[in-house]
Amino acid sequence: MMMTSTLVETVSINYEDFNESFLTCGTCLCMYDGQDHTPKLLACSHTVCRQCLERIASTQTRDTGTFRCPICRETITLPRGGVSALPPSFLVNQLLDLMSRQRREVIPKCLNHPSQELLFCETCDCVFCTICNGEQHGNGDGTTSEHTVIPFSIAIKRMSEILLYKAHQCIGKLVKAHDNVTHEMHRLDHNIEHTFDVINQSFQELINLFEKRRQEMLGLAKKTRDEKKKVLQEQLTLIDAEKVKVEEECEGLQYQVEVRNITKKISDLNAKLEQVSTLLEPRENCFIKYTYEHNNVIHCVESSLAQFGRILISKTFPALCTVRLVSAAVVHLVSTLIIATLDYHGDPRTSGGDPVAASVVRDAIGGPPVAVKIIDADDGTYKVTFTPREAGRYKVLVTIFDRPIKNSPLEIEVVEHNNPVVQFGSRGYGPEHFMQPVGVAIDRKKGEVFVLDTSNGRIKVLGLNLQFARNFQAPGLEERSGTGIAITPSMETLVLVNWRDRKSVV
Repeated sequence: MMMTSTLVETVSINYEDFNESFLTCGTCLCMYDGQDHTPKLLACSHTVCRQCLERIASTQTRDTGTFRCPICRETITLPRGGVSALPPSFLVNQLLDLMSRQRREVIPKCLNHPSQELLFCETCDCVFCTICNGEQHGNGDGTTSEHTVIPFSIAIKRMSEILLYKAHQCIGKLVKAHDNVTHEMHRLDHNIEHTFDVINQSFQELINLFEKRRQEMLGLAKKTRDEKKKVLQEQLTLIDAEKVKVEEECEGLQYQVEVRNITKKISDLNAKLEQVSTLLEPRENCFIKYTYEHNNVIHCVESSLAQFGRILISKTFPALCTVRLVSAAVVHLVSTLIIATLDYHGDPRTSGGDPVAASVVRDAIGGPPVAVKIIDADDGTYKVTFTPREAGRYKVLVTIFDRPIKNSPLEIEVVEHNNPVVQFGSRGYGPEHFMQPVGVAIDRKKGEVFVLDTSNGRIKVLGLNLQFARNFQAPGLEERSGTGIAITPSMETLVLVNWRDRKSVV
């Protein structure tokens, strides 16, 4: 009994969601048609155009009568009738019919040859048809080694898709730019409100100082008035008391008949008149006056107020600013970074004051950031120093106005050891040898380096480039007892530390 098999294709497609790429040969990227690019269905269920299959069959079926599917590489047996005997792809043909009925776009045709579809060479970036100059671009199937040719309709579709993709990218960036600018405007409004508060607070402090001085002047004037008034009131009290005395003494004088008593009273009143005459003038005066033009305080205050407070702004453009490592970063040594700021036009900034923030963190391990110190050079540059405790890769993150600078984060490698720039000496007892160097002091005025060589009981003098100058001995180095050396800030005196007697020797 003979068994036969039938290859059946079934598919359900929503035309609205259909992509025209289903109608393109995956080998030559040409649209299927009813001529050279007739869709043929292989036993592996893949569809390839007739022209591609003829080319493949001519090179692979000479001995075996088989060829490999160009898509999945499965072995396909070629029928006796050749490629033409392969079954057509009914699915693709039905889709072609569907597209021909429903698609609205018009396939571009050649002006000189209306029956010929226009092609596009991606290599030459030109449009043509096979009759016009097809010889320069192979057969128009995109299979030549020098040119990649596809139907012009597909090229337009691809370029349209690329155009839309680029447009979406551009719109996305513009939306992000709009959000960034809007956010910056909101921050500006917030900062100006804070600035207003600080301005009001600072001038309120001045107002408080002026009010304090005003109250002091008012208090001094009141105090002066009270003191003057107290003196005058005491004088009034004294006058009233004397008046009462005189009135009491004068009572009954009109009835006095003894001459001696009258004479005595007259004498007493004459003496009283002398005393009362001193009370005629007020012992205190009414003069009190406030003046503020006796010195140049008003001018000084006016001049100081003109310089009181300032509005700081910055033209720094973080996207153009950079940070660099000055020299190799070494474990346990202070490393230095330099931040250079530029404005929007790319010109270096010449002043500081920007809110620069920097952090140094381990790249892979993470953990707490390394402590950093930021120094404003006030010339548009900032120095950042940090001391790494472990070797490895670190990231330096720098922001200005909370916005990252151009090359942030900067990756740096921290090494265990630093290669020496210059070396001097070796182990031994000779003039240029060391046995136990324990301390170094530098005299920058004379350009000399003093090295305490304890085991050799001497101090070696070198130049700043470590060239040998001389050796000398000093008190406190006997019996290999020197443990430390230093130089005074005046660069005039060396100080040695002796561990035996625990004294410093100058």
